[in-house]
Amino acid sequence: MLPDLERKLLRILYNFSSKRRRMPEMGELERMTGRGKNDVISGLNMLEQEQYICWPDKPYLHSIVVLEGWERGKPVRLWY
Repeated sequence: MLPDLERKLLRILYNFSSKRRRMPEMGELERMTGRGKNDVISGLNMLEQEQYICWPDKPYLHSIVVLEGWERGKPVRLWY
């Protein structure tokens, strides 16, 4: 189970990539999470370590690729 910040970051990254067809900028992530740059970067590093995202070009957020959009081990509810 992911901590709150990492789960929120994963959902933001997934939604941005699918709906806006781009990755958010650092300022957008800070505003949406309510956390500072250091917290956001450590959360992204944790997501990469857990293999939810791939971040090959570290300083640039546009290089992030979402590998899994949901938390593992948690059932996904589909609403019709």
